[in-house]
Amino acid sequence: MSPLDNDIEILENAVRRFAQTLKRPQRWAAVTAQAKVDMDRPSAVILQTLVLCQPASCHVQELADRLGIEPPSVTRKTQELEKAGYLRRVPDPQDRRAVDLRITPMGRKVADRLWEAQRGIIAEALSGWDPEDRRQFVRMFERFSEDLLTASIKESPARPGNKHAG
Repeated sequence: MSPLDNDIEILENAVRRFAQTLKRPQRWAAVTAQAKVDMDRPSAVILQTLVLCQPASCHVQELADRLGIEPPSVTRKTQELEKAGYLRRVPDPQDRRAVDLRITPMGRKVADRLWEAQRGIIAEALSGWDPEDRRQFVRMFERFSEDLLTASIKESPARPGNKHAG
């Protein structure tokens, strides 16, 4: 096994543990309890993604592309979020078939509380780190994430409506 293959194997295992940790029901329960929010993780991801859209709205297809899931799944979840008052649907004036999803002030407040709770858990995990190690890790993790996204986009097959394919 080459040194690169060994590094990749170690990294794959670390990324797998990282992803599994993020998806653990116990972790999500801790986040929502700390934020004092009763919401499933997929709904929170949609809300937080809408906050990141500029200006805090996007079409169902665009949201589905950003999340890497099918539009019908996004539609079901966004209908639940709309019913709860966290987002609203606004007809697109330029395309009668399209609906713009816009986060409401209440949805923004919930997304912010969830982020604050998530940051608290990350801060706890990093609290014992040497400041220079932490800064280096943050820089390298950001670089790795961007490079992985770029490699994924180059390798992904083109889909209708996928602006990132090709």
